[in-house]
Parts: sequence; structure tokens; C-alpha cells
Amino acid sequence: MPSSDPKKTEARARYWRVAGVLLLIGIEALLFGYSYPFFSLALESKGIATWLIGLNASIAGAGILIFGPFVPWLIDRLGLRLLVAAQFALSLASFAAILLFDDIVVWFVARFVMGTCFSALWTTTEIWLNGVVDDRNRGRIVGASGTLYAACQFMGPLLLSGTGSTGSLPLVVAMVPLAIGVAVALSIRSAVGEVEDDEESGDVHTLRMSLTLAGSLIAAAFLTGIGETAMQSLLPLYGLAYGLTEAGASRLVAVFSLGEAVLIVALGWFADRHGRRLTLIGCTVLAVVSTLAFPLVMNQAFLLEPVIFLAGGTVSGLYTLGIVLIGQDFRGQRLAVVSTGFAMAYSAGSVIGSTLIGVLMDLFGSEALPISVAAGFVALLIFLARPVRKATNELPVD
Repeated sequence: MPSSDPKKTEARARYWRVAGVLLLIGIEALLFGYSYPFFSLALESKGIATWLIGLNASIAGAGILIFGPFVPWLIDRLGLRLLVAAQFALSLASFAAILLFDDIVVWFVARFVMGTCFSALWTTTEIWLNGVVDDRNRGRIVGASGTLYAACQFMGPLLLSGTGSTGSLPLVVAMVPLAIGVAVALSIRSAVGEVEDDEESGDVHTLRMSLTLAGSLIAAAFLTGIGETAMQSLLPLYGLAYGLTEAGASRLVAVFSLGEAVLIVALGWFADRHGRRLTLIGCTVLAVVSTLAFPLVMNQAFLLEPVIFLAGGTVSGLYTLGIVLIGQDFRGQRLAVVSTGFAMAYSAGSVIGSTLIGVLMDLFGSEALPISVAAGFVALLIFLARPVRKATNELPVD
């Protein structure tokens, strides 16, 4: 029996490396969208106070800020395959613990562990995808992964509507895709040039280096975290201030999110064809223009939703373009360090965005929302005008 063609075998392995990581991203997004309403509804059915339900959600979202500094070190020690598999396994164990020990303390500890794992998976799967895609198609594939994430996250609550939030069924249903995630992660073979194959260490393990190597991109992540979270949280209040009904004000968020899901694919394609840094700068300009246009179009029904749609795509697209540029410019442990710093900066912006801009809206009125977000992106344009410091460890991606 003749042996299989080595080139075909490697081509299949290369395809599975990309497809497998995309599958992991889809599973992660599905469970993220599933877990938030599940915990809120399940705890509410137990008669838990609303502030405790909010605290339960908050401890889940803080995970990357606590765990983030250790991610590059763990990638270096375990490799991406084992680390990602372990994060899926720990999330599965958290659901299993709730199933076996239905105690409020267990619900909180499990939520913290699970939230930390989901936050870290968001970062590590982005690092993994950036390490296995070829540079020619990086923008398109990373952009498509953003749309995949949004679609799977949307499916999470739909799945919960079928399982309900009480009893053992929703817990068992959540455990199945997590188990698949463990198996998929372990099945993906490493390739030369991925993060775990780089022997470089030393100062590269400090997140401070991410600011040195990619200061403008870290600034982009932080300001995008502020802008995107503030828009999603405060757009309904902005709409109400202009006399919209509750349904109309909520629709603004839906249109903003739709722009995020649709336009990032086009931005990724444009970045591959016409230059990634140029696309990032152009996207930032459009984010400034579209957000500043809010007061001008709020009473123009035929212009309002297109402008909100464009703002959603460009504000959220800045994060995706930042990930693409990181994958283009960094390899090995530097990729892990800068990607982790990028995710932590976005999370930090998300934590403070709604509160900070909400205070400004109380002080200066509803127009503080678009003006503050636009001002942040004007500051980003100043950062982007600075010279870029390239990474020196240019290893092959695949």
C-alpha cells in the first residue's frame, strides 16, 4: 500500500489548523452568549437578590484583567494546544460542579472560573488563529472569525430558550460543546512558527513590552473598549433623549451590532487588498465622522440607521483590524505578549467606558455620548500617526 502524499497530508493539516481554531472560536462564542442569560435567569429563579446577580456577572467579566498577565508565560510552558484544551476542560468542570453541588457558593466560584476561562479563550484563540493563517489572507480570515463569533454568540440565547434555565438539562447541554472543544483543541497539530514553537524568552514575558512594541494598537484597543461598550450600553438612553420609544431606542443597539457583524468582513478584505494600517486609519476617521453625525441624523429617519450601522462596523472593526496588524507584525512570544496586552487594554476600556461616559451624559447632556467617543478616536488618530516599531523575530507563520 503506497504511503500518502506528504504534501497532501501537510495541506490537510494546515487546513484543519485554521478550520479547527475557527470551530473553537465558534464554540467559545456560543457558550459566552449562552452563559450570561443562563446565570441571570437561573439565579433569579432561586430568589437571589438582583445586586448579587449583577455581582455574579461582574466577576465573570473581570477574568482577563486578573489572569491576563500570566497568559504569555502559560503559553510558553504549556503551548497553545494544551492551554486552550485546559480552559475548555475547566469550563466544563465548572458546569459539572454546579450540577453536582447546587450551592450558591459553588455558583459564584464556578462563574469566576468559567468567566476567566472564557476571557482567556478569547485571547488565546485569537493568538492561535493569527499564528496559523497565512499573511495574504489574514484580514479576511480574522474578519470572518469576528462575524462567526457574533453569529454564534447570537445563537447562545436561542439555545437557552430551548433548554430553559432550570434543572439539569441546560447544564448538560452546555457541557457537550465544551467537551467537543477539548477534543478539537487536542487534535490540532502545531506548525513551525506558532507561539509555542518559539524558544525566545526573557523580557518578552512582561506586558510592559506590549506598550513598547505596539503602543498605538494598545491605545486602539483601550479606546475601542470604551467606545463600543458605551455605545451598546448608552445608545438606548441617547435615543430616548430624542423622543424615541423604548422599542425604537433598543433598535439602535441592534443596528449598531448588525454593523459590527457585517462590516468587519469587508474591512478585513479591504485591509488585505489595500493595506492594513491605511485601513485602520481610514476606519478610525469613519468612526469619528459617523459618531459626530448622530445629532444631525437622529430626526432623519432615512439617514439614522445607515449612520448607526456604519458607526457599529467602524467602531467595532478597529478591534479586528488591530488583531490583524498584530499578527502581521509579531511572531512567537511577542505575538502572545502583544495580543494579551491588546485584550487587557480592551477589557479595561470596557470596564470604565459606560460609567465614565454615563457620568459625562449626566453632567453635560446626551450629546456627551457621541462627542466623547469621537474625541477618543481623534486621540487614536494622533497615536496612529506615530512611527511604527517593527518586531525583530520574523519567523514563518506556517
